[in-house]
Amino acid sequence: MMSKSWFNRLLLSYMPIFIIVVTFTFFVFFQLISEQGRKEAINANSMLSLQAMRLIDSSLRAVDNMVMKESINNQSLIHFFNSKEGGDPYINISAVMKMNDMIAYYPIIDSIYLVRYEDQVVLSNATNGHIDTYPDKAFIEQYRNTISQKWTNVRTFEQFTILNGKKVVSLVRGAPFMTSEKGMIVVNVAVDSLQRLVNELYDSKVSFIRIKDGAGNELLKQAEPVKSMHIYANYKSSYSNWSYISGFVQGTFIQTVSLLYNAWFMIGLALIVAGLIWMIYVTRRNARPVEQIVSRFSGYKLALSGSRNEAGSGRIDEFVFIESALDNLTEQAKQYQQQYKEDLHLRTRNLFHRLIEEGTELTLEDWRREAERLQLPAPAESHALIVLEIDKYGEFCSHYSRNDQNLLKFALRSITYELSSRSGYESWAEWTASSRLSVILFANEGAADVKMLVQLCDSIRSWTEQNMKFTVSIGIGEPALHQHAIAKSFQQALEALDYKMVLGENRLITREDMMSQGQVEVYSYLGIIRSAVYAFRKSENSWREQLDDLFSQMKQGLLTKDEIMNVINYLLYSLGRELSGQGKECQAIWESEALPILTDKLDHCHSLENMREAIIGKMVELEDTLADMRYSGQHAGIILEMRKMIEEEYVNPNMSLEYLSEKFNMNAKYVSKLFKETTGEKFIDFLIHIRLNEAKRLLLESRKSVQSIAEEVGYTNAISFTRIFKKVVGSSPGEYRLETRKAEKWLTEHGSEKR
Repeated sequence: MMSKSWFNRLLLSYMPIFIIVVTFTFFVFFQLISEQGRKEAINANSMLSLQAMRLIDSSLRAVDNMVMKESINNQSLIHFFNSKEGGDPYINISAVMKMNDMIAYYPIIDSIYLVRYEDQVVLSNATNGHIDTYPDKAFIEQYRNTISQKWTNVRTFEQFTILNGKKVVSLVRGAPFMTSEKGMIVVNVAVDSLQRLVNELYDSKVSFIRIKDGAGNELLKQAEPVKSMHIYANYKSSYSNWSYISGFVQGTFIQTVSLLYNAWFMIGLALIVAGLIWMIYVTRRNARPVEQIVSRFSGYKLALSGSRNEAGSGRIDEFVFIESALDNLTEQAKQYQQQYKEDLHLRTRNLFHRLIEEGTELTLEDWRREAERLQLPAPAESHALIVLEIDKYGEFCSHYSRNDQNLLKFALRSITYELSSRSGYESWAEWTASSRLSVILFANEGAADVKMLVQLCDSIRSWTEQNMKFTVSIGIGEPALHQHAIAKSFQQALEALDYKMVLGENRLITREDMMSQGQVEVYSYLGIIRSAVYAFRKSENSWREQLDDLFSQMKQGLLTKDEIMNVINYLLYSLGRELSGQGKECQAIWESEALPILTDKLDHCHSLENMREAIIGKMVELEDTLADMRYSGQHAGIILEMRKMIEEEYVNPNMSLEYLSEKFNMNAKYVSKLFKETTGEKFIDFLIHIRLNEAKRLLLESRKSVQSIAEEVGYTNAISFTRIFKKVVGSSPGEYRLETRKAEKWLTEHGSEKR
């Protein structure tokens, strides 16, 4: 049990740090409150700008709507604009009274005047006269031909020449409202009225609002100079195109909060520094007993059983106890260190992968230092990468037990080291995959000799073939003249092995072998596949020749394993799609029997020839099965003839149940029933399927129009063809052509893209 004095000493030592943390927490709390208040004030200021904008816009809109309504409905205004030259005094008086009513109803309106184009008369709420004598003539001439749909910018308006002008914004509306051919109505709103509206919203000692028209002119008088204001919000009205700018006057609450924020921030930093200084001081003072323990520990070891200070004292000496615990931890650390030395091979594999993987940040000096620690070959002037892959690895795993597999792999690795040493190369080999042994060869005298490298690889291959019960294929990368080129050389070796299915097993594959072969785009095989599957569905013998030609072209072309599998998958997909249209029984046979067996066989194929034999053999069996199905049953022969006629004459627009009943001298309803019972699908579905399959082929293999294709497959009307096509396929013919070609292009790029 620790002594009470020691406990009190530690408690009092760290108490100031606790006080500092609590104090700083209070400062942070008050700072958060102040910051929240500042944000709320800024939000309120933004709402002030929005409120001012909405207030002014609503007032102006109300005036605008009133002017439009009165210009359309008020008879006094209509009679004024319809009056002839000279006018009727009563009409003028009525118009003036109406203008006064409008001003009384909307106090923000300063003045209104009417302009009649026919006799150039101007009538306002205060005077009337000719345009030439009216002080606002220039404004009238400016807007006479271009009636503004919104309020004008701020301007000076003079009602009488003897009086000073007044700052106003004006609304100009034509009369009549739709044509504007007889005159115009001008409504002037004094800027002072807008000023009064806005002043009611805020306190000018705390905040401010500035309003600018579309030309950037100030509408309101500023109580404070601009330099003493800080802008926080800026909005633009979509109605008037005016800008509303608001903020706070310097020295207000926001600035005070900002200053307090800076002060609190400095106080917080000071508290943190003080806490760090105190913590360092306390730690140094309390570290002295630990230093004594370390000093004693370095001199001798004390058993855990001797942790009592004095016999019979009944009290545990905490320092001796800590010392004994440290002894125990030290012993465990030694055990971990010993285990670490035994697991050096993990570090070795890690270093190997860092060398062959792109993007690692391993430097040459780090490599040299780590190689020295792990007793590996030091970096050389140049390096070469080869990858040995066990052929038919599935059979290798099935023939040998796990122990035998490990023994054979060890033998392959050992012979690689031995033959490399005889050829003058230091080597470093690691199993980077279950079937692949990757080897780095170190050439200390210039660049690696490619001929010697090929001879070495061939000797490894031939020794394995003669002495082992399996063979290997070897991918060879280009010599790496610097460290970072090792990863590239490794990728080249892997890429070479991808062509093993085409070039053959138990051989060397170099970059020259790949470049010497003529590459063929995967897209070119798709047409052959569709044609062969189509011939298979129609029971034509040409499908075998077409598939033989397909595999022959694939063998001549330079395709990787992934590209070959993409082509084969497309073949299986096309075959399944065609058989799905032959009835439910054909589809069931394909999905439950043929496809699973064929897929399993393809998984165990290691060459194109194996794939060709597996696919053609299974298709021959499937062809016989389908033939037996067609010829079985009481009416199978008749239905077979009907199907053959439909497949040959599907382009005939008159092909129907009635047409077949006449040809076979049978009732149309009976033909329909017989066809459904024998084939599992309706006659019309079978006919549509054949026509649409041919239409799909023409859409993909030709550039013919939809109308032309519709006629070629038995539809006289392209609209009917498009409707049926979209109902069955789910998209229009044009969309199907575009989407399928995009899918085939993706398949081509995905399969033929080179690493």
